[in-house]
Amino acid sequence: MDLEQCLERYPVVRPIYEIVQEYQEAEDQRNYDRFLAWLRGQLSDSKQPFYSYAKRLRSDLQAVKHAFFLPYSNGVLEGQINRLKTIKRMMYGRARLDLLEKRVLSRL
Repeated sequence: MDLEQCLERYPVVRPIYEIVQEYQEAEDQRNYDRFLAWLRGQLSDSKQPFYSYAKRLRSDLQAVKHAFFLPYSNGVLEGQINRLKTIKRMMYGRARLDLLEKRVLSRL
């Protein structure tokens, strides 16, 4: 079953899908004005499906604006932190600090 068939079979999902598509297009095009229009639409009524998400975005709007306009991100750093935490969880209770250090440094 493809997407269009799903949307026809479950029409209640279509408006949510369209809202997600609007958000994704604004983000992909790095169009801050379009994003603000999406945000206003979600904040216009507390019954909107992404109202609470939009409130969180609005609370840190300066950081969101920087994500639209600045060419760099902290994605690489977040990936390294995630890798380190994963290794730490895998080795919990199994090894001492020296083995953990070797495992972490082996990928660098």
